[in-house]
Amino acid sequence: MGRPFLLCWAGILALAVLASESAPSSGCGKVRPYGFLPGRTTLIKIPATNGQPTRHYKVHLPANFRNNRQHALVFSFHGHNGDMSKQEDLSQLSAKGLRIKSVEIIAVYPRGILGTDGETAWQGAPYSAPGVDDILFVDSMISKLKKLFCVDSKRIYATGKSNGAGFVNLLACTPSIAGKIAAFATVSAAFYTTTFNGNCPTTRAIPILDFHGTADSVANYSGGQAHGAPQVSVDTFRQGWASRNGCQGKPTISYLSSAIDPQQTVEIQTWNTNCKTGSIVIGYKIIDGQHAWPRTTLPAKCHGNVGISDCSLTVFNATVNVIIPFFNKYAL
Repeated sequence: MGRPFLLCWAGILALAVLASESAPSSGCGKVRPYGFLPGRTTLIKIPATNGQPTRHYKVHLPANFRNNRQHALVFSFHGHNGDMSKQEDLSQLSAKGLRIKSVEIIAVYPRGILGTDGETAWQGAPYSAPGVDDILFVDSMISKLKKLFCVDSKRIYATGKSNGAGFVNLLACTPSIAGKIAAFATVSAAFYTTTFNGNCPTTRAIPILDFHGTADSVANYSGGQAHGAPQVSVDTFRQGWASRNGCQGKPTISYLSSAIDPQQTVEIQTWNTNCKTGSIVIGYKIIDGQHAWPRTTLPAKCHGNVGISDCSLTVFNATVNVIIPFFNKYAL
């Protein structure tokens, strides 16, 4: 009798471990909603309510999507005057084969509201629309998507570029929503002081990944003034998160392999000494890098022509080589 009893307990313990490693949403096991096809990107609309405007976002289901298998959610926020489709193309998060916990991701591309200058923007920027609660919008998207699809609630992530990246920082600095997002990645971020929710209160260890070029003329690496408002420097942003996470000492400096980056144009700064469990801060300092999402190929809007900002190239692909592997290491 002893052996079957032990085997039974072994099975129970194994199930307990699996339960602790993931958190299936209420959408798991439901029939895939009408109009949503694997390998396709579909628009979702949230009607205006409680003084908030109508909102839109696009959702890309992976080609092998099944609603009985838990998928990670990855939000990708466009920059000032950006849109959903261009952000999808720029961030490449709808590409085939992007997996977290061995399952292809669901990618989400929200749309900002027209700000005071008539261009799309996110909360926290000086030009964002007054009274628009983008944090509530993110919370609403998470709730809706967890009901529609089989989502691993412990594996929801946020990334974005420029004003969208500054908004990602605001999400990380807002405990009510940061508690639902496992890790954050910012690209060429506009870190206005108003994207820190005051002094950036935190209630948990938070993994932070940041990319920024030293020749960024839109969101200056050293901070300063933009659109009549102050921005903090990239070094201040990274050191601030290292301090919040309890990391000690200076960052460890490393580089990409010499085969990829023989001139060492990308300096990788890592704060991971005595940090709070589950936290880390990693910064990619791209020498002479512009206001761009680091890629080795051009986005469609460049029409094959190398130029400035997003039409410039780097020696690595941030999404495939760094962001997705980084997210894959962290869960709530």
